[in-house]
Amino acid sequence: MLSERSETHGRLIDFVRRRWERLDWQTPIPADRLIITESHYMDVESLGLSPTARQRLNRLFACFTCELFIHFERYLIEYLERNRRNITAISTASLDRFVAEEKAHSDAFLRLLCMLRPDLYSSKTTTTTGLRFLRWGLHDDLAVALSPVGSFFLLAWLFEEITLFVPVALDVKPAECAPIISEVMRLHAKEEQPHVAIDARVLHQRREDHPRTTSMAETLLMLPLLAFVDARARSAWQNVVALFETECELTAAQKHRLLHRGPSQSDRLGIQSFAAKIEKSPVALGSLLATLLRQQLPSAS
Repeated sequence: MLSERSETHGRLIDFVRRRWERLDWQTPIPADRLIITESHYMDVESLGLSPTARQRLNRLFACFTCELFIHFERYLIEYLERNRRNITAISTASLDRFVAEEKAHSDAFLRLLCMLRPDLYSSKTTTTTGLRFLRWGLHDDLAVALSPVGSFFLLAWLFEEITLFVPVALDVKPAECAPIISEVMRLHAKEEQPHVAIDARVLHQRREDHPRTTSMAETLLMLPLLAFVDARARSAWQNVVALFETECELTAAQKHRLLHRGPSQSDRLGIQSFAAKIEKSPVALGSLLATLLRQQLPSAS
């Protein structure tokens, strides 16, 4: 029975990976121009960087995004694999596919990192070792171990909702985006769409199976979990800026602007979309959560 399940799992992984192998991984990412839409991140032009520095920062933006996805996919992979028995709303087959897709996403973003900055990432780098800006630690393990199911899937829904808007943000100036980066972001968003439905299903099941007070507590506990993950992302961005400063001379004002940039366009759009959906959902305290998220979202700069 175990060998049969292992064989089925192997076929599933192969099926998922074949979609990613069909992308054009052979065409190099251009070295002499912008390779990911700048406006997704901030108003870079007003920083007054040289063309060379601007292109280097642009590449680091792309690396930062890839590392974020790898790190947050790992949260999902670790959580799903550790809590199989507690996630009753998902069938074994659906859970296996969920994990297989998240692993394929992580592998694709690592492959992209090696294309973007081969001096920073090599064949020895894996999705669990060797990231430069966002390294897994004991605090990440504790976050996975201590998160209640409802809180975790609320957070997963929010992040996956943001993912859906990355292609939208990049399409503002598609000519600035290298084809392989656009293809990866598009396929990633397409495969995350069903995951959003799974998140909603898990939360619905939690509401049906547990007292409302439990669901309310899990909704509120999502907030410190979100604060923790947001702090991890800010720390990673500080590492990006520190590296950029060693590669390109920055004025104090330029460094300050970079360190204190606001949310990306996909962050803004995804949070707004999530708030609208959760407000209308039967999730306990959904309206309160939506209001708090909107209040924390800075106005566009």
